[in-house]
Amino acid sequence: MGTRLAERMAGMTLSERERQVLEFVATGKSNKEIAAALEITEATVKGHMTNILGKLGVTDRTQAVITALRRGLVHL
Repeated sequence: MGTRLAERMAGMTLSERERQVLEFVATGKSNKEIAAALEITEATVKGHMTNILGKLGVTDRTQAVITALRRGLVHL
């Protein structure tokens, strides 16, 4: 059962916008700074972060960045 879950999680891909948000997170930007840079609301950034955490199977921003870097999903 764990293998199936891992396969499903590995198959989930980030949208282009989610990747953009995560790249800003990786550079230390706050939700407010990300929202301003992408011309979206902070609530939208938070929504993207919720999706990112779920897709990557992690619980916080730091884990999301580490996981994304390891998987080659974002680049600094």
